[in-house]
Amino acid sequence: MEVNLQHEDLLIQLRAKLNEEKIKLWESPYIATDGEITQSIKDLAGKYSNELSIDSETVLQALRELQLHSIERSKANAEFKETGFATFRVKATIPGEKPKMLKLQKKLQVMGSELIAVIAEEIGVAENRVKVIFNGKVINTSSSLEQQGVKNGALMMALVMAESPEEVKKEDTMYMEMKTVRDDATLLSEHADDFADDDEYMRLEDQSGKPVELPPAERRSLLVGLALHERGRAAAKQHDYSLALVLFLEADRQLSECRSSILKSVDNWAVLQLDVSWCYLCLRSLPHAGDAAARLASAEASFRDTYGEDHQRLIALKGSAANERVLLMRMYLLQGIVAYHQNKRAEAKSLLEKAEKELNELRVDENSVITLMELGWSRAAARAGLRAARGDTERAHHYLAARKAQRDKARDQHRLERQRRFLGMCMDGSAVSQQLVEALVGMGYARRLAAVALRNSNNHVAEAVRLIQEQPELLKDTDESSADSESISSDDSMVEPDNKLVAELEAMGYDPVEAKAALRMSRNHISGAVDRLVAGHGRVTTTNEDTGNPSTSSGADARKRQKLHKRDKRKDREEALRRLTSALKSEEDDYLDTSLTEEEEFLVQYKSLL
Repeated sequence: MEVNLQHEDLLIQLRAKLNEEKIKLWESPYIATDGEITQSIKDLAGKYSNELSIDSETVLQALRELQLHSIERSKANAEFKETGFATFRVKATIPGEKPKMLKLQKKLQVMGSELIAVIAEEIGVAENRVKVIFNGKVINTSSSLEQQGVKNGALMMALVMAESPEEVKKEDTMYMEMKTVRDDATLLSEHADDFADDDEYMRLEDQSGKPVELPPAERRSLLVGLALHERGRAAAKQHDYSLALVLFLEADRQLSECRSSILKSVDNWAVLQLDVSWCYLCLRSLPHAGDAAARLASAEASFRDTYGEDHQRLIALKGSAANERVLLMRMYLLQGIVAYHQNKRAEAKSLLEKAEKELNELRVDENSVITLMELGWSRAAARAGLRAARGDTERAHHYLAARKAQRDKARDQHRLERQRRFLGMCMDGSAVSQQLVEALVGMGYARRLAAVALRNSNNHVAEAVRLIQEQPELLKDTDESSADSESISSDDSMVEPDNKLVAELEAMGYDPVEAKAALRMSRNHISGAVDRLVAGHGRVTTTNEDTGNPSTSSGADARKRQKLHKRDKRKDREEALRRLTSALKSEEDDYLDTSLTEEEEFLVQYKSLL
C-alpha cells in the first residue's frame, strides 16, 4: 500500500474527530504566539493515538500539518480581503515524478494563460505542456479566472503532457485530430441535407441497435463529443491518463450542449462520467476532484434511465445485463473510494463490497477467451460473451452470434425504412418498388428520377420510361443539384438539348436559343428549364457556342468554376463523413472490456484501509 494513502487515511480520521469535537486547531490553547507546538496539541495527539492505535508521534505530526494548513487558509482569506490576491493550491502531476502541491497567488482578473505560465515556471516545464483543470473543466487561456468560476482558496489540478519526441508527436497528432473532428462535424452539420439518404451519416444507436433521431441543432456537438470520447478511450488504454482526461473533459463539454432526452436513450453520457472519474483515480487525484461525486451521481441516474430499475430494460433488449455490470462494478468502486475520502466509512465499505461481489462474478477463464478467439471473436467480444454466459464457452459463442444477428437485423430494418422513405409512395398508395428502381438505374436513368417516375406511374416500368423520355415535365421531383444528376456531367456544354423539349419550349413562346441554353443548364429537365426561363423573363445566360458572343465566355467559365467548386465541396463533405465514421466506429461493446486488474488493485488498497 502506498505510504501517502496511509497518511491520507490518518488525516481523514483526524479531521472527522476534530469536527465531531468542534476543536479549532488555529485557536488557543492549541496555538502559541512563538509558533511552538503547545502541550494541548501534544495531549490531543496522545488521546487520538490511543483511540486510533497509531504511534503518538505520527498523530502529532499529522495534527501539526492540519493546524498549519488551517492557519495558512485563515491568513489567505484575510489577505484576499485586503489586497484582492487569491490563493490557490495546485496539485501538479508530472510523468515519472511524484505529484507536487503548489501554492500560488494571483488576482482573479488575470487570464488563464498567466496562471498556466506561473505553474509552468514553478515546475520547470514549457507552458504548452501544462493543462490546468478546475471543477471538471480545462482552464481556458483566453478568459479570466473569475469568468471561469475560480474563487479564492480553489484547489486545481495541473497535468503535464509528455516530453519525449515520440509522445509529443502522438499528442500533437491527437490534438490535430480533435480540431479535424470539430471541423468535420461543423461542415457536415451545415450540409446535413446532402447526406439525408446516407444510412451511415451520423447515426446514433440505442442499446438494441435502433437509431436515435438527432435534432440538427445538436448534431455537431454530439458528433464531436462522441469522437473525442473515443479518442480519450484510446489514450486511456495506453495508460496516458493525463491526455485522456483532457479529451474526456472536452467531450463532456460538447455533450453537455445536447438535450438530456437524447442522452437518456443511450449510455454514452454515463460512461463518460465514469471515464472522467477513473482518470482522476488513476492520476491519484480523486480526493482533490471536487466534481467526482457529482459525476458519479449523474452516471448512476443515467444508468437508471437507460437500463431501467434492476436493469430490466437492458435485459429485455439484450437478454443479459452481465457485460454492463462491468460499468456498474467500476461505478461502485469509484463511489466507494469517494465515500472513503469523505470519511463516510460505513457507506464506503458497503459500496466496495458491492464492487467486489460484481468483480468476482465478472472474472472469466483466459483459456475460454482464447477458445472463442479461435472461433473468430475478438478478445473484447470473447470476454463479453463469457460474462453473459457465466463462463460457458459454447453458450457464449451462441450468445455472441445471436447478438450480432439481432443488431444486423435492426440495422437492416433501419436501412429498408430509410430506403422506403427515400423512394416514397405511388399515386395509388403502394410503396415504390426498390427492385424496379434498380432496374431503371441499370438502364442508365438517375436513381432519383427513376423513383419519381415509378411514383407517378404506380410502379409500371414501361409507363415510367415513357414519362422520363416523353413527359419529364410531369415528374414532380427534378432536383438537378442531386449527386445523381451531377454525375451525368460536370460541364453543361457537354449536354445536348433534347429537340423535342426545345420544340415544347418554343411552343410555350420561348426563344429557341434561350430554350436550348436553359435545357443545357438544367440537363434536359424541362421543369428546371422553365424555372430558369421564368426567373430570367425568357432569357438565361447563354454559352459562347450558342451566341458566338465572346463576352459570354466569362459567364460560362464562371459557371464551370462554380460547378467545380460545388463538386470539390461535396468531395470534402464525403471525406469528412469518412473520417468521422472512422473516428466513431469502435468494436461493439469494446468499452465494456477490461481485464479487471487495475480495479482489483484499487479495491484491495482501499479495503485494507477500512
